[in-house]
Amino acid sequence: MDTMNDKLVRLGTAARELNDGSDKLNRLVAEIDKLLGRLMIGLDYVHPRPIHERVSTDKTGHRVTELAFLAYLKVQGGYHLAVKTVKVLEAKHQVATEQPGRVTPLLAAPRRIRYAAVDVLPELVSGLAEQVDDVVSAMERRCATAEALLEHLQDVARSGVRRIPPMPKPTPRSESRTQPMILEE
Repeated sequence: MDTMNDKLVRLGTAARELNDGSDKLNRLVAEIDKLLGRLMIGLDYVHPRPIHERVSTDKTGHRVTELAFLAYLKVQGGYHLAVKTVKVLEAKHQVATEQPGRVTPLLAAPRRIRYAAVDVLPELVSGLAEQVDDVVSAMERRCATAEALLEHLQDVARSGVRRIPPMPKPTPRSESRTQPMILEE
């Protein structure tokens, strides 16, 4: 049978292993965040599935559900991995009394939320890449529209014609492949 001393030694060993692993994970997440920042994407992306949910009640007995989402957002002057919390309120009066959700850098989030975030980090990067692809496609379409307009205007300016001919219709937008974004803070 284990003595109290044996249990304390095991607890101490497990705590050291937990802290060492947490430090290593934080270094890896910090490096991922740094590399994403170097890509200068400049787009918000919120993973559509919450990584944490907490339900509580306010002083009137109405539920407050706080959902935490892994995100890539502008925070602290630049784009970083972050945790975005959103509150779902049960009663209208809560809007006046409850604090809104918040955005926290991922590395400043509580340990349990950081761990859950790492599990969906590959999905976040994939979703962000799809969103960037969609924006690039839309940009190409917009550039083609702007070029066509510029050519028409240059023709009008050269010919001195006062009436602008009709513009060709732009190609239809493709359906977005990205997940819906959560915009509340």
